[in-house]
Amino acid sequence: MNPTVEDRVPVLVVGGSLVGLSASLFLGRLGVRHLLVEKHADTSHHPRGRGNNVRTMELFRVAGAEAPIREAASTLADNHGILQARSLTGDEQEWLFKEIDPGGGLTRISPSGWCLCSQNDLEPVLVRCARELGGELRFSTELVSFEQDAQGVTARLRSRETGEESTVRADYLIAADGPRSPVRERLGIGRTGPGDLFHNVSITFRAPGLADIVGDRRFIACYLTNPEADGALLPVDNQKDWVFHAPWHPDRGETLEDFTDERCIDHIRRATGAPDLAVEITGKAPWHAAERVAERYAHGRVFLAGDSAHEMSPTGAFGSNTGIQDAHNLAWKLAAVLDGAADPALLETYEAERLPVARETSARASARSA
Repeated sequence: MNPTVEDRVPVLVVGGSLVGLSASLFLGRLGVRHLLVEKHADTSHHPRGRGNNVRTMELFRVAGAEAPIREAASTLADNHGILQARSLTGDEQEWLFKEIDPGGGLTRISPSGWCLCSQNDLEPVLVRCARELGGELRFSTELVSFEQDAQGVTARLRSRETGEESTVRADYLIAADGPRSPVRERLGIGRTGPGDLFHNVSITFRAPGLADIVGDRRFIACYLTNPEADGALLPVDNQKDWVFHAPWHPDRGETLEDFTDERCIDHIRRATGAPDLAVEITGKAPWHAAERVAERYAHGRVFLAGDSAHEMSPTGAFGSNTGIQDAHNLAWKLAAVLDGAADPALLETYEAERLPVARETSARASARSA
């Protein structure tokens, strides 16, 4: 196993999910040469992180990605509002809100608007647009180690397909490597906040008959409140594919193995109020709602963005939007410093501007969850 010749790039992005891919898109738009590495072989296959707010869509618009994102999101373009119900077949139902922008007031101040695009649909668009702007994206590639000095960062990478290792020298590193960020841990940056809030198992399933039960209620999500089978139902295509978020209690000794197909099917039937519903389970993925914010957003030439910098409850779709907006804030500042238009001290404003946003937003997300 012979290491390849050292590569040199202005920016190395570690992590190829929504935030890392957005960083690549924004850097590419500004002509900043960069390399993105992602340990997984492909983008996410699980429908999650679907709410993209107005500011996020404005940023994608400027980067030339809004139109293809809306095309990818067209299936759910008519879904609005949050429904709360004891079941889908009973009388105890109420809309927590029916429209994200009632009356169309946002159209008076922005050319963009909310967009419901699940992560599994959004990420491939970001990959395509980032590459069109010159981004080099390597999947199945993991960061093994890194060291930094006054002039830059030296990173060791490994291909998970071949085992081959290589060395990359970058001026700056963006760590968009998730809530368990190895980069943040390596830097010794702590986090504050109450920690775990609750745990769910996200169940993807196929149930063509559910469309008839849902009818014309085109919701973003429906909170089902049967105390014996609660959870949240989300449409994927409004027809046969759906997602159900079921409560998971690891603090009570409950394991993921306890979520058998039979248990999940029974839970979905009872929650929806459709005891004879034909259900085919197609996937399960655990997720954890938490409130944690990094004590610092930067250490030398390494910057945190997205979940590596902040975790927050999914209620309100704040997490991914905050992370994407982190990436935009950092990208234009890196571009200005790298081309000599700004002093490197400009990069200190990234933490000054984005850390307070994460603290306030994560607290708001937790309050909404409650």
